[in-house]
Amino acid sequence: MAADGAKGATEGIEVVVVRDGQLTAERRQLVREEPLTIALGERPLVTLMRTPGHERELALGYLLTEGLIASAADVGLMHFCESGDEDTAGQLRVELAPGARLRREPEAARHVYSSCSLCGAEAIEEVAADLAPFAPPEVTAADVCGLARRLRAQQPLFELTGGTHAAALADMPLTDTSPLFVREDLGRHNALDKAVGGAASRRVALQRPLLFLSGRLSFEMVAKAARAGLPAVAGVSAPTALSVQLARRLNMFLAGFVRGDTFTVYAGGDGLKT
Repeated sequence: MAADGAKGATEGIEVVVVRDGQLTAERRQLVREEPLTIALGERPLVTLMRTPGHERELALGYLLTEGLIASAADVGLMHFCESGDEDTAGQLRVELAPGARLRREPEAARHVYSSCSLCGAEAIEEVAADLAPFAPPEVTAADVCGLARRLRAQQPLFELTGGTHAAALADMPLTDTSPLFVREDLGRHNALDKAVGGAASRRVALQRPLLFLSGRLSFEMVAKAARAGLPAVAGVSAPTALSVQLARRLNMFLAGFVRGDTFTVYAGGDGLKT
């Protein structure tokens, strides 16, 4: 058994930074993204993709915000297995206090990505099992930075509320006549789905698609892009260590921290043109 804490919450990785048209190798720290199964007794409730640390607080908060318990007093013991055999690794088991009852019956066990008995490697295998690696995409710095500017200019809901995410899907090379689908939504996953659905519903076949996201490049977002056949992904924020591993496994292009003419390439840098 292991104690809660922030140890191991990040990991270092070698990246390529594009700055003023120059490529520089640097080392950056990424937040780790790992699965945790919360179980009630022997019954799995949910698998969450989370940053390691404070697992007991996470489990308690989940039970409260899901309306499963009335207060912390309803919880007796918590057992956290950080490592172990296939059935217990990455699992936090909650035992109710004597006499405590659930406020409602939980739904069937489900996965919630950032957003199990799966470890990070198994999560990648689950996604990659039915996906052949992409032919390494060719991406230019002008396309990445240009699509970022196009996205920022087409977020009316964000300008109004400051509370939405956005996704832009375009064909490269990016021109004034290139197919472009920008969608906003409260959920970043929904924004991605809407942009992909916008292109699909109009039967637009993108030859060299580039997806740009307004939020963090989590494992789930990269996995969704891969399943949709999109080999090139960029965004304004950071990827996680697991999303980089998946992108590299599938020969994807993955870039984050796009700011003006500067961004960081985490995967697929060999196909980048300046």
